[in-house]
Amino acid sequence: MTDAEARDRWARSARGPLALVNSQHVDQPQQVWPVPGTWAPAVGGLQVTAAASDGIVVDGVPVDSTVLVAGDDAVVASTVTFPDGMAATVAASGAGHTLRVWDPGAEAITRFARIDRFPPSDLVTSGRYTPVDRQEARGSVLDAAGEPLVVAGTIDTTIRGEIARILAVRSAPFGGSARLQLIVQDATSALPEDDPGSSYSMGRFLFVADPGGPAEVELDWNDLVLPPCAFSYQYACPIPPPENRLTVALEAGERHPLDTDGAVFH
Repeated sequence: MTDAEARDRWARSARGPLALVNSQHVDQPQQVWPVPGTWAPAVGGLQVTAAASDGIVVDGVPVDSTVLVAGDDAVVASTVTFPDGMAATVAASGAGHTLRVWDPGAEAITRFARIDRFPPSDLVTSGRYTPVDRQEARGSVLDAAGEPLVVAGTIDTTIRGEIARILAVRSAPFGGSARLQLIVQDATSALPEDDPGSSYSMGRFLFVADPGGPAEVELDWNDLVLPPCAFSYQYACPIPPPENRLTVALEAGERHPLDTDGAVFH
């Protein structure tokens, strides 16, 4: 399986971005569409109140009262399943917890065709990675929930003659290895109706192996990928910091998700 095929498969998977049908912040007892139960804030996550007939299973145990659903900030996050194959997780933020619901039968999955990509490009640059003095530097880059990300350092590079100093944030490890994440916009970042040669208007991600200290790094812009918000409105988009809004056109990597009619999702 090629990397492109793997990405397409990830997008339409049962826990991929197309399957996310609701992301609802829970700050008081409430219903959450389209799943059963009454959800309420609790220390360490959310609590759900339901009858056995609702078919909710938390951590492998059917719910028939009120139980805690641990958030992803707990030592071990809870798993939640519902009838019809739906599942949920509890995501933590500074404002509390959010219930995210995935539906493997979501309409978006059925109409998804593929991720559109630029043709393979020679757009590969070298850069000098410089860690920040304080690893916990925060505030200049926000994630999709508006939470500050940990700034790891900067990468100085030249792209098509343009000198850039790009902020890198710490990413979750991948395959057991530490990674840096670049959240960038460029001259192709535009609405498709405004520019047929565009890429996703809110920007794209580039992941780079973390060298662990000052070092030369390779930036293969063919590895630019779409953020989850390109596939579902249930995700908020992180905002690229000013340093990462490039005037050069990065005509490489992923462009847009396309439906079965060849139209851009949104």
